[in-house]
Amino acid sequence: MTELIQNREDFLKNLTEKLGIERQPVESHPFEPMNQLPHETLSGKTQDELLQVAKERVKKIHTNIVETKQADLEGIINELIGKWGNGKVLLPTDNRFKEVGLNQFDANDYANHSVDFDRAFWQKGADYREENIQTASEANVAVAFAEFLLAESGSIVVETHAGQGRSLHFLPTHYISIVPKSKIVPRSTQAADFYHEKRAKGETLGSAIHFISGPSNSGDIEMQLVVGLHGPIEVVYVVVEDL
Repeated sequence: MTELIQNREDFLKNLTEKLGIERQPVESHPFEPMNQLPHETLSGKTQDELLQVAKERVKKIHTNIVETKQADLEGIINELIGKWGNGKVLLPTDNRFKEVGLNQFDANDYANHSVDFDRAFWQKGADYREENIQTASEANVAVAFAEFLLAESGSIVVETHAGQGRSLHFLPTHYISIVPKSKIVPRSTQAADFYHEKRAKGETLGSAIHFISGPSNSGDIEMQLVVGLHGPIEVVYVVVEDL
């Protein structure tokens, strides 16, 4: 990108002359971390221990964790949607629904399965951008998979791609995140490492990686925390033990 910066060398030369110092090449001063805390924090814990850490953490971000097995996943999700009044449920185009037995959420099979709510699917393609945003803003519930659950912060990681835009996660009134128990990691370090390695291998990444910490909230009005101000008012992480 340096070729796009105009007058870069002249500016740096003038700056060092004014300061009376010599320029130091970056290569001569490689970054050396002071410690390994980013990788050591919560390391060595089992998935059960990480889940317990996450369960304590999500209490502070006004989020609930529900544990279940794959066989009971459909019933748990239907129960949550019913508790919130059914209505329109927005779903990504995601093959994982069929893989875990949620055929009523599969874009190619949903018509064969009756439910008590209206289903809408994220449509692929730039031509549907405005329609997708409008659908998301009208949806009562969104259901999507998380790529990771970060135990330390209680955040989930989701990836924007053709099958699910960012509006799907941020505009519906309620939000359900399906989290395979195997995808609980200690903290953001592990998620960042995963995407770094994926990119190094030349694999395709989504257009954005989002770290979401529970429902929307704001504390900038007289320092009073308001939850559910401009996005999902309630978020539930459904952790599936045998995925």
